[in-house]
Amino acid sequence: MRLAITVAGLIASTGAPIRGGFFILETQLLFCPSCRIPNIGGAPCPQCGQPCTDEAHTMAESLLNTILAKDPDRAAMAVDVLIRWYHDPRLRIPLSILLKDSSDPFLLTLAARGLGWLGDPEAIPSLADFLLDESKPYVARIAAVRALQGIGGQKVIEVLEQAQHSPRPSVAEAAIRALQDLLPAVSEKQDELY
Repeated sequence: MRLAITVAGLIASTGAPIRGGFFILETQLLFCPSCRIPNIGGAPCPQCGQPCTDEAHTMAESLLNTILAKDPDRAAMAVDVLIRWYHDPRLRIPLSILLKDSSDPFLLTLAARGLGWLGDPEAIPSLADFLLDESKPYVARIAAVRALQGIGGQKVIEVLEQAQHSPRPSVAEAAIRALQDLLPAVSEKQDELY
């Protein structure tokens, strides 16, 4: 029931039909006509190489586009629906764009959390760049630490080791705590290999 209300509220706020839709966006995603991977402005699909020229056809694709809307409330609802109800892996692309382009601390925190909820290792470079950028809001950077911690792995540990030296104490402390949680897990996995 909550899904229907959230989606209905989102669609009502955008004025878009469930299938397709037009949104006033800073950036609009286009989708590969064969594998439906989102991309920006007709660039070749990273999966199959075809140009991404097709607009949104499904509600999930309309929600993907809404993430990049100028209204942070609509973007937040779209992220919530896509993560909690659809768990759509295509969400990595617009959330990564949001991390690069937005200056709104709320949206940046939401984007970092969303990437963490997905648990996709391909999100590590976007989260790492964001975390290590001292000009970004510290609250969102802490969310990036938590997201990276949830993904785990050696690359994450290397990024967190850099982040523990942040001049922002709250970011450094979050990185240290995440490292403390991750390092025993890495040691146990290495012990199993040998």
